[in-house]
Amino acid sequence: MDFRKYLAKNYVNFRGWKTKRKIVIFESDDWGSIRMSNSDSILYLKEKGAPLNKNPFTLYDTLESKSDLELLFNVLSEVKDKNGNHASITANCVLANPDFDAIKNNNFSSYVYEHVSKTYKSYYGSDDILNFWKSDGISKNLLFPQLHGREHFNCLAWLNAVNKIDSFDNLAFQKSCLLGIDASNTQRSQNGYMAAFDYESIEELGSFSNIIKDAQNLFVKTFGFKSKSFVAPCSIRSDKMDKFLVENGVIYHQMGFQQFPKFENYKLKNRHWGNTNSENQIYWRRNSMFEPYKDLNKEWLNQILEDASIAFRWGKPLVISSHRINYVGGISNSLRDNTLNQLKNILKKLIEKYPDIEFLNSAQLGDLMYNDIYHA
Repeated sequence: MDFRKYLAKNYVNFRGWKTKRKIVIFESDDWGSIRMSNSDSILYLKEKGAPLNKNPFTLYDTLESKSDLELLFNVLSEVKDKNGNHASITANCVLANPDFDAIKNNNFSSYVYEHVSKTYKSYYGSDDILNFWKSDGISKNLLFPQLHGREHFNCLAWLNAVNKIDSFDNLAFQKSCLLGIDASNTQRSQNGYMAAFDYESIEELGSFSNIIKDAQNLFVKTFGFKSKSFVAPCSIRSDKMDKFLVENGVIYHQMGFQQFPKFENYKLKNRHWGNTNSENQIYWRRNSMFEPYKDLNKEWLNQILEDASIAFRWGKPLVISSHRINYVGGISNSLRDNTLNQLKNILKKLIEKYPDIEFLNSAQLGDLMYNDIYHA
């Protein structure tokens, strides 16, 4: 490991809240969100000149299928921690996607969303995916949902982009895809409209209150309980949103390293383990990464074992960032299968090296920290 990176990782881990427990958590963003609809859409957009190769998400990412969940659950179920719990992935999810037909019918004049169950049905002919997720994923704590937002994009910025008739985003609309590759269409950050809570005016910020309320209500309707934790799409959000989140039952922030929206000059803020804010919300950090989509040839095991050693040395959980793109095979079976093979080996080696590790989800981590910080 590069010595400078090694020092940086130690710095991230030595400050703040500590625990003697060796906790392992996977935090995985983007579940429920569409991106590319299918391989045919990718081929069509490439033929039209869309620079899809610039972004792995426009090459590999798509809505998860029941088959994707089955394969993932099989891998997670192969190991147990000292308490008899299987490995767990926290699935930070959105509950809505664009209703393309409704938007087309109103001539792109206003945004309309559909519940993710309708999206599953339009993709796979059935909304049984949610039932399977709940019966086999949540009940066994294999894939535990938490809130990522209502959609994974800024509705206003996206609608402005697709209204440009000669744009790639308009072409993508015709194929029910989200590109998010041309930030110039939105005049926002390099994330373009994919950053759902980026904003350019006080009025736009105010609109997030209803979006967060909708998101949590849809979450409860879908899963039967409130999400306690939150991470914003592209990790861009304002502290001014904290009030909206707390009002709707969100008391934990997964991302201590925060980028602010355009209206706040995209400044950065670096919070540490156990930091709190004026709403008494608690922050923690992601201190490891398992992202095979970023490097299709990389073996991630050694890096994760090194990250675990540093985290546990300083009394921190190992919180591994691992996006949904790695686990879906609708566009590329090879990426998904490579990810699952590596994940199987990583889990096995972690158990071998640290037989006392514990697999938790993000809500459980938040509850542990909350009790230590506010009830110690």
